Order: sequence, then C-alpha cells, then structure tokens
Amino acid sequence: MILNTNPGSMAIVKSEVSKVGGHPHFQRIFICLEACKWGFLEACRPVIGIDGCHLKGPYGGIMLSAISLEANLGFFPVAYAIVETENRETWCWFLELLKEVVGRDLQQNPWCILSDRQKGLVNAIQEVLPRCSHRNCCHHILQNFQKKFRQTGLGDLFWEAAKAPNVQEFLTAMNKIRLENRTAFDWLTMLDSRSWAFHAMEVNVKCEHVTSNFVESFNAWIDEER
Repeated sequence: MILNTNPGSMAIVKSEVSKVGGHPHFQRIFICLEACKWGFLEACRPVIGIDGCHLKGPYGGIMLSAISLEANLGFFPVAYAIVETENRETWCWFLELLKEVVGRDLQQNPWCILSDRQKGLVNAIQEVLPRCSHRNCCHHILQNFQKKFRQTGLGDLFWEAAKAPNVQEFLTAMNKIRLENRTAFDWLTMLDSRSWAFHAMEVNVKCEHVTSNFVESFNAWIDEER
C-alpha cells in the first residue's frame, strides 16, 4: 500500500519463520516516504538524530527513528522502523537501509549523527557509517556527570563549556570547572571534545544543537500513535 500511494518510497518488511507450523511471522519493518527522502536530501542540514522508543500497544516492540533538522531548525522525520528489540543487530539493519535510501552523498558530505548512546548504537554507527561524525547528547552526558559530581553550580559550568562558540571561551569555562572540582574536570577531559563541545564540532554540519531534544520532540509528537 505504501508503494502504491507513495511511489518512490522504501518499505522493507522482514519476517521470521515460526518454529511451529513453519508460517512466516512479522519481525520488523523499515519505512522512508519519498517526500521525506527528498526533503532531507534537498533541504535539510546534514545532521540526523537517532533514537529508539517503546511502543505502548498490545504487541510491544521498539520504534527506531531518524530525524533531521530543516533550515529553521524544526525537526524533519526522515525514516522510521518498528523492530522487535533494540540492539546492535537491529540498529545495523536500520542504518544500512537508511544509508541505502538517503546516503547518496555520504562520501563527499558525511552526516553528523546525534544520539543518546542507546544499546548497541555506538558500535552500529562505527560499523555502518564510519565516515560520519557522532555527537553525544549533552543532556545524557550531564546526567552521568551529575551522578558522579553533585556539587552545586557544576551543571551550569558544564553548559557554559558545552555551548562555548570558540576554543578560548571553552577553555575559560573548563578552567572554572577545574577550580571548582579537579576530579570533575579530569572526568570531562577524558571525553573527546568533538563529541560534545560545540566549538570543536565539524563546521560542515552547520548546526548548533548539542542535545537530541529535537528527537524527543518527535517522540512526544507521536505519543498518542505509539
């Protein structure tokens, strides 16, 4: 039906054979509508937020989604999949199909992937999209940071460092953290600044997002359908 009503779209269904009776059973589906494909290729920034969220219906499952940003930084759905679980194998399957349908310029213009480091996702990105840079959501980093360091004021200094527009302001913010808590400073310096600090990110992406909030906005937008 998708291909009949939306010519040019990609809709891939994978089934598994039941051990009892040998009948095929639905396992997972990947969907990228033609309009979403060309909207991303022609009008979106080369950044894709990747996330997985649970379905709340009687059949369960996980919805994997790839969400980009248009010129005004509004979220733009590119593709989604319904899978049986969230692990390295399902993420690889999803990313391979995503690369097939919208990855025509990846060699010249690699994407920036932004995620919360879901189960199996980091390894899947390295395997399927090795040329793409990978940003970690700063909210996720901050949560881990504050679990280890509960000192008042460190959270604000973390955001000052994360959003610093140039290396001078970044170093100034990091020095403030060092003066407040040397262990917290050492913990942050162990992270690759290219994965979380705005000033160190690749300029071709042209996107100031340091969180994956736009993907969470998409998940909230479809909450009733989930």
